[in-house]
Amino acid sequence: MPPEKDAERYRRIRDKQIAARDPMVKVRKLDRSVSQKQHRMREAFSVGRMWTDIPKTARYTIVGGLVGLVILLVLPRFVPAPWGVVGGVGAMIFLIILGLSLGNYEDSRDEVKHLVKH
Repeated sequence: MPPEKDAERYRRIRDKQIAARDPMVKVRKLDRSVSQKQHRMREAFSVGRMWTDIPKTARYTIVGGLVGLVILLVLPRFVPAPWGVVGGVGAMIFLIILGLSLGNYEDSRDEVKHLVKH
């Protein structure tokens, strides 16, 4: 290699090493995250954004519970009294557990994606 290319290469390596030791990198990162949080706080309230901020485990469990409640209210109209209520309660419990399991799966999958990306 010609000496000019070596000097250029050494300069690039030195610049990378200096940048890696720069104490202001962490400060800038912290400032950026604080600024983003402040910006989010100034935004208008949104129920949709609030719903998406809730972990999927809780969201799926709530949806499963609501669907189970609807089944609990509707099923006794079509099935004789004691079995309709028992079936509705069973369906509600099953759907809550199903929602909890699916939500936990989705949260775990998102966590793995995040860990692989970073």
